[in-house]
Amino acid sequence: MLVNHLIKAPNENVQLLSKQMDVRSELKRQHHAAFQYRLKRFAATKVGLTSAFLAGVAVQAGKNETGLVKKYGWLVRLLA
Repeated sequence: MLVNHLIKAPNENVQLLSKQMDVRSELKRQHHAAFQYRLKRFAATKVGLTSAFLAGVAVQAGKNETGLVKKYGWLVRLLA
């Protein structure tokens, strides 16, 4: 009984805590991976929208013969 109380019971508690920490660590890892995926997806979407916008501005700059857009059209084409 004394051996059970001093050796086996604490060991069971340690194993339970170890398992809980492993589960918590895995959940944190999965959450971090999902967050990174969403961040990359958001960045790719923003880059795509920005690229499409700049392409549209470049096309409009080519059509306009006067104005500020025509003056800086080369810059827009460079960024696109």
